[in-house]
Amino acid sequence: MASEPRSVVVSIRFRPDEAAHVDAAGQALRQLRGRSDFCRAASLSAAKAKVPPPSKPVRRPARRLPALDTRLLGQILGQIGKIGGNVNQFAKLANSTGMLPTANTLAAIAAEVTAVRLALTATLRGEPEDA
Repeated sequence: MASEPRSVVVSIRFRPDEAAHVDAAGQALRQLRGRSDFCRAASLSAAKAKVPPPSKPVRRPARRLPALDTRLLGQILGQIGKIGGNVNQFAKLANSTGMLPTANTLAAIAAEVTAVRLALTATLRGEPEDA
């Protein structure tokens, strides 16, 4: 009977002070028992039934991230690469000639970076691609 899974659920409500007493009693035992395990053992003991050893915690698999649209992420990655190439060209031009890009050029770059950021955020949220 010990290998049979526990399928019956019994709910108990405690006041905070009562829960603290239950927790302290469970921790006072030599075997470390959680609240539900202690209550199970105490109720079975009071019913003169065989008290099982503490149950081992169940390790649950890691939560999987939602699937992302890899095509959209690939397009965004390509856009980021193009922006990086343009920034490198501007840096090379500024270092070799001392000339800086115009304010209009910098504003266009900022707009592209913002568009890529918004597209990436929308893709990560799973929002549909704009037509």
